Amino acid sequence: MIYEKAIFELTNSEIDLCNNLLIASPDRHIFNDIRLHLRIQDYYKNTVEGNVLFFSSNGNITAYIIIYHIIGKKLINYFSPYQKSLITYGGIVCSEGRSQQKIYLKELKKFLRRRAIYIKSIPGIDIGVYRELGFKINEKQTLYINTQKSEKELWSEIKNRIKWNIKKGYQSSIRVNVIIPKVIEDIEPLYEIYRELCAKTGLYLHSKSYYFSILDNNNFEHSLIFYAYEEEQVVSAMAVLQFDGLIISWFGGTFMKYRYTNASSIIYWEIIKYACCHNLKCFDLLGLDIQNIAFFKKGFGGYELPVYHITYNSFSCKVFNKIRKLIVK
Repeated sequence: MIYEKAIFELTNSEIDLCNNLLIASPDRHIFNDIRLHLRIQDYYKNTVEGNVLFFSSNGNITAYIIIYHIIGKKLINYFSPYQKSLITYGGIVCSEGRSQQKIYLKELKKFLRRRAIYIKSIPGIDIGVYRELGFKINEKQTLYINTQKSEKELWSEIKNRIKWNIKKGYQSSIRVNVIIPKVIEDIEPLYEIYRELCAKTGLYLHSKSYYFSILDNNNFEHSLIFYAYEEEQVVSAMAVLQFDGLIISWFGGTFMKYRYTNASSIIYWEIIKYACCHNLKCFDLLGLDIQNIAFFKKGFGGYELPVYHITYNSFSCKVFNKIRKLIVK
């Protein structure tokens, strides 16, 4: 059985329930943390509606999935996650483990009726049940580094071209500072760097207040910003997330005029060292979709894990879309 609740209407007990289910899930991930989605929904409340689908078994709620749809669209298509928000992974969070996943996916299909859904999975999940139930699967990759090794071992796994960049950067007096963002001024250099990147690449740029809201550590400690300096000038930055032994490079970049400093290579190496020193298990470099960026990331060693882009259109949704196209013609 499923019941749906808007994110901004969740009670404190329902928020606590989501947190408890996430902690108990073998597939727990920061991108399924309801506290992060509460901040996102507050920003998007006039354009995108976020909802939580709760799944119940024997009278108890044992799973949930966070879904979004664009307000005002005649055809409702759901997204888990809404990637424009910078949330990268979504999917069902289940306290009972993967054994009950088939039951929940069947319930999800019933719920969809004349609607469709897109899910981007957390890395490395078992995709077999999705295939069995008729979901379409497109496999991509992300890169993980096992940081439960010595710094010496981690350095030995880095490609020589990246080692050269790191050494050259340090010789040029690049230094890195790590901050815990708690006031909006903490993210200003990061925002300026990311704004330049968005202007160059066409990535969507939110307001500065949005980035602060998703990075703010007041009442929810989950993020860090790694800043690289040449003398007193910030030249590169990376926002990272920490959760359950995992560290994730989220978003950032380097000012174009300072790319010669190799500061981005140093920042990634400093994240690896930070994870090693703080006994974190893994570093997720968050995707290998863009060829030149993938080449850079693979220079740090690690191993690839599959990330699945999962879609489902119900039969009635397909029929409805065909009829609609005929009417429009």
